[in-house]
Amino acid sequence: MASFATHKPNNPEAMLHNSSFITVAFASTLVVSSVHSQDTQLSWDEVVDCNAAGEGTLRPRITLNASNSPVVLWGKSAPGSNYVAIGEAGGFSPIVEVSAPGCVPSVADWMGSSIASVGNTVWVVMKATPEETKPTYVRRSDDGGYTWADTIRVDPFDGLVSRFPTIDVADPGRPLVQYMQFDGGWSGARQVVTHFMAGSFMEPVQVSTPYAPGEVCDCCPGQVITNGDRAVALYRNAGSNLRVMWGATSDDHGASFPLGSVLDTTGWSLSSCPSSGPDGYLVGDSIRYVWMSGANNGTKVYMGSALASDLSLGTARFVNPGQASGQTQNFPRIAGNGDTLGVVWEQYTNGARDIFFSWSVTGAAGLSVPEWVNTDMTGSQKTPDIAYADGSFHIVWSEFGANQVRYRKGVLQDAVGIGETSLPNVQVWPVPAEETIQVPGAWLSAEVLDLDGRSVMMAVIHDGQLPVGSLPAGAYALLLRGRNDQQGRTRFVKQ
Repeated sequence: MASFATHKPNNPEAMLHNSSFITVAFASTLVVSSVHSQDTQLSWDEVVDCNAAGEGTLRPRITLNASNSPVVLWGKSAPGSNYVAIGEAGGFSPIVEVSAPGCVPSVADWMGSSIASVGNTVWVVMKATPEETKPTYVRRSDDGGYTWADTIRVDPFDGLVSRFPTIDVADPGRPLVQYMQFDGGWSGARQVVTHFMAGSFMEPVQVSTPYAPGEVCDCCPGQVITNGDRAVALYRNAGSNLRVMWGATSDDHGASFPLGSVLDTTGWSLSSCPSSGPDGYLVGDSIRYVWMSGANNGTKVYMGSALASDLSLGTARFVNPGQASGQTQNFPRIAGNGDTLGVVWEQYTNGARDIFFSWSVTGAAGLSVPEWVNTDMTGSQKTPDIAYADGSFHIVWSEFGANQVRYRKGVLQDAVGIGETSLPNVQVWPVPAEETIQVPGAWLSAEVLDLDGRSVMMAVIHDGQLPVGSLPAGAYALLLRGRNDQQGRTRFVKQ
């Protein structure tokens, strides 16, 4: 097995980028850069610095708090540390360190800590160093990322080694953590998932060894995704050097994973370590996920779909078909709700690294022509991440030249029948919903509108719960009303 200290992302030299298919305009603010299905347009805000030069740039990750403000996490080396900044009017808040005393996190440009949120409850998970002897921890914020509670240990005192933790949360008090587990001597690499209950994490559940042959790819982070009680653990396996994506699915919030299957039919055979894993999101019984494979036409980003209930495969495709084999893509991330989705990735061309983005309001079949996210063409733009809510894509990436993190927002225009307003956004859960929606705050009543802007239901909110069981499956807008003419808005999906 190769030394962990030498694992690096697989970034071979690439040919000149054929940019004839790209049409993108750059300006200081709100540029309409592309038009998509049914006249939906994407408008870009200006690029914003998340931190000052020199304050770190390693593998940024993004989530959104209750006001849909971006909460950005990244790492800094020497010594290893994690920081968070929150998007505010005109920029970002001063950075807050979330790596606690006694927890020097393991961070690099290809792996590190993870962040997830529901409303203003934000969770961060990080692996302490030395990795062979230190545990994995979480920290929780209940004010949107500004202040943080004490660390909570994730992995049990079992003598095993944990690595590459990821986190997701559908219920504010019940995060799920997936991590790689090793025996002594870095042997027996496998993926496990643990869920939080009654103030502590439960015994981890094996999600790879019961299903995938051999060991998992020991330098490739996985990703757990959850929605309600459903959860899927995504990872790259390495049995017989077949570096393909697998998944395991749960219907009891991660307490058990009774089913696992391969999710990637590219058949990529590789004896070295690509240091790149999958990402995905759940909507209803569907998984949408992205990954990198070097099996066909060079190192490229793929997008696939599957049913979460039985992991039966749907369609899979290149995110950007027709590219020259020498153009290298890596580190894809995806975010969305229903058929509205966006994919970001790092693209390596002629010695330069840039961030590219493709989006759709009609699912995978309607992906737009990829376009640049970064407006600065100098330096190395690397390892992006993406979040989506309320018609807006929020994208962050590393800018290695300045040693800082950058952010940009893309806003869909005319994506639904009701217009965007200045009303505050309220994050509700679960999404998708079945019988009821949890509505935080002192809201009294709600009006539900379909995507053509027609009112389809009026209801009273009791104890923070809105009944939606009578609605047909689909996407809706929600207008909320409280005391003293207080109003709010959001969107939700009924399954």
